[in-house]
Amino acid sequence: MAHSFVAQSNEMGIRSITLHFFGGVSELEDESKTPGIEMRMAAVGPITSLVIGVTLVGLYIVLGEGVPDFLRAVLQYSGFTNLGLAFFNTIPAFPMDGGRVLRAILWKRNNDILKATRWARTISIGISFVFMFLGFASLFIGAFGNGLWLVVLGIFLRGAAEAEMSHTIISEALGDVTIGDIMSTDIISIEPDLSLETAVTEYFQKYKHNGFPVVDDGELVGIVTEQDVREVDSDRRGVTSVADVMRPRGEIITVESDDVASDALLKMARNDVGRLPVMEGGKMIGIVTRSDFTRSIKMKSQLDEETSELAETISR
Repeated sequence: MAHSFVAQSNEMGIRSITLHFFGGVSELEDESKTPGIEMRMAAVGPITSLVIGVTLVGLYIVLGEGVPDFLRAVLQYSGFTNLGLAFFNTIPAFPMDGGRVLRAILWKRNNDILKATRWARTISIGISFVFMFLGFASLFIGAFGNGLWLVVLGIFLRGAAEAEMSHTIISEALGDVTIGDIMSTDIISIEPDLSLETAVTEYFQKYKHNGFPVVDDGELVGIVTEQDVREVDSDRRGVTSVADVMRPRGEIITVESDDVASDALLKMARNDVGRLPVMEGGKMIGIVTRSDFTRSIKMKSQLDEETSELAETISR
């Protein structure tokens, strides 16, 4: 929650706040624009946990036996839990706040967020291997609970570090590119009453696309993909229409032409879709696919090998 207040004070939008047992996670609409903002955003979490923890433990000690046992237990548990979270979140590994503080320091020193993220990722992966080693060692001596937890934590930290690196590369490569800059306006659409057999021969095989928007009387009504067709037996495709298997309009993720391309790509990845219709005033004016993002990234000058490899991964 504290991260959200800092984000709002720096005019950064918040998509959502997810609460869980250990606290909450804020999903921001924007990335930190400067290392200073990144530092403040990251540091406020552990500081808040530390202040809460010290306050609650202090109350537990000062009040002593003068309060009911239940309240003392709550103060003790909550206080030490917050102190533990404050310490845990200062570990310099993604996605903990300590990892973001480390990146902010490196970013400030080098004035290069990509280089800073690469260093932070390397350190995070090193820490993840330490956790996994300690976990396997604990399993070996019979401490199964702690060992399994440390192994899972190490695997999680490694994956989070790689994901943060990929996200930063994409954000930097696409920069201020909008959907309107990369979308395709030459839309090839399918009618809903077309049979799947005809759709395969006249569209999927002809155009080599993995999916098509379904349009009826000029209105987008759905999307049909190659996977949708494959789920129907070949001997039934002649009597099964596109409308029978398509994803209806209400379930389609869409974007607008002025949306930031990196945000749209993240939306595409989260929803595991390969294409997004581009809407304006309720009408489809284009479509953007993973290939469009790949071309945009590759067109950027002075791309390094890691960025090129990521572009190839996106297109798959």
